[in-house]
Amino acid sequence: MSDKKKYSFKCLEQKCTTRSCHIRPYVNVTIGDISRWTTQGHLQNILNGVALSLPDNEKDTMRLETRRKPLEKDDQQTACFFYHEDSNGCLIRYSRPISCRTYPLEFNGEKFYVSDKNCPGVGEDEVTKEALREAKELAEQEFEERVETVSALPGLYSIIFGQMLQQSAEAMQNLSEEDRKKLDEIMSKDKQEESDE
Repeated sequence: MSDKKKYSFKCLEQKCTTRSCHIRPYVNVTIGDISRWTTQGHLQNILNGVALSLPDNEKDTMRLETRRKPLEKDDQQTACFFYHEDSNGCLIRYSRPISCRTYPLEFNGEKFYVSDKNCPGVGEDEVTKEALREAKELAEQEFEERVETVSALPGLYSIIFGQMLQQSAEAMQNLSEEDRKKLDEIMSKDKQEESDE
């Protein structure tokens, strides 16, 4: 079977019945996405929908992803923060993360594959050689950006968190004696309430 036959796809956009790209477990965001949004002037509008996911175990990696929200019509399901349920579409369609632009085609560093065969757009359209080449190039770019992001995030997190701790320590040193007493009172109230529970 040729690559052309193996991967034929057409996004059904608002006519999609499964919303599989919106309800997948997480939507990766890369440092490349952040850079593109900054350059395009969209970062302020998008940033509140992006979260840092810290590892749950040693095998997990730190990653950026879109936040999740419960669906109004199916409270057992969550979706990407940018999914607009009433229109069945993406609020940032033209600035969506690269992982959304390649979906459901993915690249794992060695081969291309369809990540979600239940996506109703798979098999819906013939694909030209040029379109397939462009889709593969974008999937390779997404893989490279994802790897770069996973590699860079721990260092960036350490730098930013370290800077915040340093600023916090400096702020504490600059507190007046009166402000220190107020802070101590607040802290001792919190400790008392915790021990009462």
